[in-house]
Formats: sequence, structure tokens, C-alpha cells
Amino acid sequence: MLRLTKPFLRPALWGCIAGAALAGAAAQAQSIDFMQNECSSVAQTFYRDFTATTAMKYNGRRVDGTHAINGTIYLETRAADFACSYNSSGRRMVEFFADGRAQNAFLPGGSDGTGGSGETASGMVRVTGLTPGDVLNVRSGPGTSYRIVGELANGDRVRQLRCEAPSGARWCLVELPGDMRDQGWVSGRYLTSGVAADGGAATHLPEPPAVATTTTARIRFPAGETGLQFTETLKPNSVRRYLLGARRRQTLFFNLGSSSSSVTWRILNPDGSLLDRGPASKGYQGQLWQSGDHVIEITNSGGQTRTYQVILGIN
Repeated sequence: MLRLTKPFLRPALWGCIAGAALAGAAAQAQSIDFMQNECSSVAQTFYRDFTATTAMKYNGRRVDGTHAINGTIYLETRAADFACSYNSSGRRMVEFFADGRAQNAFLPGGSDGTGGSGETASGMVRVTGLTPGDVLNVRSGPGTSYRIVGELANGDRVRQLRCEAPSGARWCLVELPGDMRDQGWVSGRYLTSGVAADGGAATHLPEPPAVATTTTARIRFPAGETGLQFTETLKPNSVRRYLLGARRRQTLFFNLGSSSSSVTWRILNPDGSLLDRGPASKGYQGQLWQSGDHVIEITNSGGQTRTYQVILGIN
């Protein structure tokens, strides 16, 4: 049974909800978690270090009703301070401040600061799916009409910076590890996430059980709301699927909280292709590149009932 932990989740959505009346302080604390997590992700994107540690602090509500979040990101050679401001509901970032000035091109759902709207990705990825002996062309822009500036092979690891779908096909800007930080565009269909941040092998994630109990629920946001949080339990060898209707170029923020390694997630595009996947310790923030029902799938591959929390937002 779904247990409501945000006041803006409609009871009619899930059919059966316990504990719908919450203390205002608890609801506020959960909203603070959402703001801190999203602000931290934007900072990692801005500084192009998706594995950097951040320290976050909620500094309260200003007289104009906006919420203030301050943070410090610990980069390889220095620490940098940044700040985020949220609207009165706490569900939309209205300012991102870093390096001494507003950097609002990096706001979720806005421009990525390079002149176009793009998906902000989550770090290291691996090249997969090429025909043996074939190479993946690296191009100067997002499309086959741009000149070839390099090539990659199966198993090569790169840092994914952002993705676009200018003509329906997904292209991603990647950065090669090393001192030169060479960049180029590659077809997104050949990139797989889940590579360890230290450059090691990809984290093993169990596939959804072949024979499993599967339940489905549709997510609907109340009018004027763009985020929600909720907690559920999932029985052993079970899959929970959430259907989320969204449009191309909207930005999705997703975070899964669980203390068990047996609880994992994956997000499927409307055409059934994989958008991303990961353990509970990894979140997702990026721009969607298809319109329609996206599937957020939570899997418990272990032998015990597990509890998890979902933080979800879309702009």
C-alpha cells in the first residue's frame, strides 16, 4: 500500500492511502530534501564533475516567499560555493548562483548554457552495441552531417555531458577522460550508463525477474504541482511500474531511496527503449527526448520485502 508523504499527492491516484494527514513540519522537511538534491545535481552539472561530493544547507524562507539553499562542492583541486533559490512552493528552481554570478542557463528545464536545450546527464558511460570491428564516429555536432573528429570502440569509457534529439535521433556530447578533455558528439544509442566513477567495470544490476509479481500505477500531478514524494513497500521478486506521461524536452528529476542493494530502477522511453537505470544510490536528472508514457520501473530482486522512497519532479 502506498503511504503518502507529500500533501500534494491526490488520494484518487492510488486508490488506497494511509496517513494522508501529515504534520506541516514533516512535509516541509521532505520538500527541503527535494530542493537540496536537485540543487546538488545542478552544481555537479555546472562544474562538470558528476562524482563530486556536495554539502547542502537549507537557509530558510525569504520575505518574498522564496526558499534559499546553499551548498559547497568539493572538486578535485578546490571547493566552490553555490546557491539555489526556489519558488514559494519549493518545487521550481528560479535561480542558480555560482562563480560570483547567476548561472540561470543551468536551471532545470532551461538552456544548458551552450546555446541549446539539452539533457544534463549523470557522468561516466560506456560504448556498447557496436558490430565487432566497427567504430563509433565522434562528430563536431549532433548529427551525421557534421564532420568526424574522432572514433570510439566497444568498451571505451567517456563522460556524457548532455544529449539532444534535433531530428528525433538522440545525440550526446561526450568528453574523453584525460588532460586534454576533448569533446565531441556521438549517437546516444551506443552509450550505456552504470560505469563506476573510478573508471572500473560497470556496476552489475540485476534484470527484472523473469517471473515476478508486477503492479502498475499512473502518476498524475495535481494542477500547479510539478513534484511529489511517496514511500512504498515491495514484496520479494516483485516489480512496480509507474506510468508518467511527459513531453519531449521536459526535464525529469528522479531519486530512489532504499537501504537495500536488491532494490534497483530503470526508466523506459515511450518506445520501450532504455533511458537509464541504476541502483538506489544513483539518481537521474535529464531532458526527455520522446513524448508519451514513460515507465519508471522499481525492482526488488531480493528475498525480503523492502521499503523505498521516490522523489520525482518534472518541468
